Amino acid sequence: MKRYLYILLVPLLLLNCKKEPAPLPAIKEVVGRWRLDAVEKTVNGQQIWEKVPADPPSHLVFRFDGVILDENGLPWCCVPDSLIVNGTPFKIKPLASIPENPQCHLVDCAACSSWDLEQKENELTLTSNCEFVHYRRRYLRE
Repeated sequence: MKRYLYILLVPLLLLNCKKEPAPLPAIKEVVGRWRLDAVEKTVNGQQIWEKVPADPPSHLVFRFDGVILDENGLPWCCVPDSLIVNGTPFKIKPLASIPENPQCHLVDCAACSSWDLEQKENELTLTSNCEFVHYRRRYLRE
């Protein structure tokens, strides 16, 4: 009798395993977890990369559908509507539920409509050319 019970339970357990869907082709190279490594600053009129402290680390996570999350799996506040990944435009459209980030209620956003992402191997450069703010950040894949 136990054997029949096990035979019935195994398929049920296998069906309940959830895997994250495959990344969308336009963003597959940037999907994953990235750690902030450096920010670009202007010093004496020249642009230089300034390393950021590794402790505490700051992370950026691109989900399979382009949704931008923090290291805790919560959505970033003030994110763009679209990305330009290595020159290819991509509109962010959530394909799965997004948890609520309570911190976002405390933030007054002036978000950019788009971020420009340049990815080469394990390095990602994020450029934000907003109307009010311009910045560049370099991330390393984890």
